[in-house]
Amino acid sequence: MEQALKILLLEDSYTDAEIIKRLVKKGKPGCDFLLATNKNDFLKALDDFSPDVIISDNSLPQFDATEALQIVRDRSIHVPFILVTGTVSEEFAAGIMKQGADDYILKDRMIRLPNAIDTALKQRKALKEIADYKYALDQSAIIAITDQKGIIVYANDNFCKISKYSKEELIGQDHRIINSGYHPKSYIKELWRTIANGEIWKGEFRNKAKDGTLYWVETTIVPFLNEQGKPYQYLSIRIDITEQKKTEEKIQKSEEQYRDLVENITDLICTHDLDGRILSVNRAAEELMGQKFNPKDNLNIKDLLVTEKKDEFDLYIANIKKNGYAEGLMKVKTFSGKIHIWEYKNSLKTTGVTPIVRGYARDITESRIAEENLRKSEARLKEAQAITHISNWEIDLVQNSHTWSEEFYRIYGINKSEVQPSAELFLSFMHPEDAAFAEKKIQEAFKTLKNSSFNFRFIRKDGIIRHGYTEWRFEFDKKRNPLRLYGIVQDITERKQAEEERKRLELKLMEQQRKEQVIITATTLEAQERERNAIGVELHDNVNQILVGTKILLSTIKNTSDKEKNLVASCIKNLQEAIDENRKISHALVTPDLETDTLVDQINRLTHGMLETAGLSVHTDTSSYNEALLDKEKKIAIYRIGQEQCTNIVKYAKAQHVNISLSTANNVFKMIIADDGLGMKEGKKTAGIGLRNINSRLSIFNGKANTITAPGKGFTLEIEIPYWSD
Repeated sequence: MEQALKILLLEDSYTDAEIIKRLVKKGKPGCDFLLATNKNDFLKALDDFSPDVIISDNSLPQFDATEALQIVRDRSIHVPFILVTGTVSEEFAAGIMKQGADDYILKDRMIRLPNAIDTALKQRKALKEIADYKYALDQSAIIAITDQKGIIVYANDNFCKISKYSKEELIGQDHRIINSGYHPKSYIKELWRTIANGEIWKGEFRNKAKDGTLYWVETTIVPFLNEQGKPYQYLSIRIDITEQKKTEEKIQKSEEQYRDLVENITDLICTHDLDGRILSVNRAAEELMGQKFNPKDNLNIKDLLVTEKKDEFDLYIANIKKNGYAEGLMKVKTFSGKIHIWEYKNSLKTTGVTPIVRGYARDITESRIAEENLRKSEARLKEAQAITHISNWEIDLVQNSHTWSEEFYRIYGINKSEVQPSAELFLSFMHPEDAAFAEKKIQEAFKTLKNSSFNFRFIRKDGIIRHGYTEWRFEFDKKRNPLRLYGIVQDITERKQAEEERKRLELKLMEQQRKEQVIITATTLEAQERERNAIGVELHDNVNQILVGTKILLSTIKNTSDKEKNLVASCIKNLQEAIDENRKISHALVTPDLETDTLVDQINRLTHGMLETAGLSVHTDTSSYNEALLDKEKKIAIYRIGQEQCTNIVKYAKAQHVNISLSTANNVFKMIIADDGLGMKEGKKTAGIGLRNINSRLSIFNGKANTITAPGKGFTLEIEIPYWSD
């Protein structure tokens, strides 16, 4: 049920007050009146009665309508103020209307008072809606207002934020304060020609902030016209497109990259002369045109254009000649008869004898259709924002009434006629996991009376979970008493989904790169293993045969002097040492035979040949190890890791004892090699490649390595490799 209209009468004549009441009730029945006959009554009524309309006599004892109006406006009470007086001069009437009165009624013409009240209420409502529209626009765009000469008279917070200038620094200046010098004078001249003629101008600007950083904005400038149709001020609406521009710049490729990709790229690349005659094309261009290219055919770019676009060809050539480049879209009909849209970026090369145009084009037919659909959606969204379809809401804290815009109901999928707006209803749509947080934020708002915002999830009436964003501000009277809480609600689900999809794709790419790296590592190690095996075989089969043969030949020498016999014996000894060392190297290089011998046998043979012969005692524990659970590739990797660590021990550890254990449990193979040598400071990076080689081998099998060491406490290597068992 609609609430009664509350009217405050400021009148010292009870008779006149009664006449006004009867007259108003005749046109507007059900009104609630309160009479104030002096200043104190009036001030108390403003606080306690909270009127919807104020009707004031012109003059009361020691108090008048002018002072009453000033009190109302100083307190930011935005209700109609109507003056009722016996006589009034034109100068006084004009003055009090200028101060903020909504109307004045002569007492001999009070018949029009009900209509005056209706008109004033509608005007106040319209002014409030305009303020709400301005707020919504301020939240979503960079706004500036200039006078006829281009001097800035208003700048919103977004303008200050992106330009890094304060409002005091911007107001009184023209837009040269943010001019980056990027655009030619002709560009600015055309802008001023357009808006000076009362037309809307749209375009892009690269501006420079106070700290010297550059930023791009998409700009719309709307002229405001006076009664003579001439602009008296301009409204500039800008959208930050800096990131979009950075992305476009990254797309540009160097000429060297261009040449490398010509024959392999899937997009059209061609050259033509300044008459449009095609000189060369790549294979992709032939596929896009639907015909093999033959220079003798004298094919012209104009021949490919659809009929209604052929007249644009001369303008394209003119742009190439004037600017040295041209970019845009061309609508073509291929030799297969299909209509396509090509996006081109062409440049003029004049370094040779004959100028030629290098052309690059991409078939964007399908994406263009999608972009057109997206553009229409964005256009509809902008139109919706222009009429506050970024939903807005408010709470009249004086009357405790809630108001939601039409868009608010649409966001939550509820019928306006079926619900009564309230904070409780708003909270009832919150996702259970966000409800407590949202309720706390709202409680804090009423406690601190500070502007705030937060993101949240909500569940529409149809059960769909969406993401939202809300932001609010308080309006106060002169005594800092809150009068109104107002704000916006936005559905940001698509943005959240895009962020999550980007993160998902990034993780997917990282995983793909990791897998590719594992494959590369495995392939490299496999090649190294084959090379080591080949070298080992070569040393054992060929080099050793030569050394053994030489030794045998030397041992057959008989008729020699004692001195020569000693020399021969020394040579035979050196050859034997070379043979032994060569066998040791070849044994280390050759891939272990894990089909004939077990991994344990190979490990024992390895530790005997490398550690025990070097004077170290070795203890091996395989009581919890099942070799059948490992495949050949894992065994080779484990053997090579053991070989790598044994080498490190012999070279650096200065140890006396080494303990080795192999185990298989819970689908994980584990090997521990621990020595009692010098050790090292924990976390110290070694200069050698041993541990890096170990980690490379483990990465192929999703394995991991851990080291435990301290100065004088030895060094322990633990490795784990997962496996699957039935």
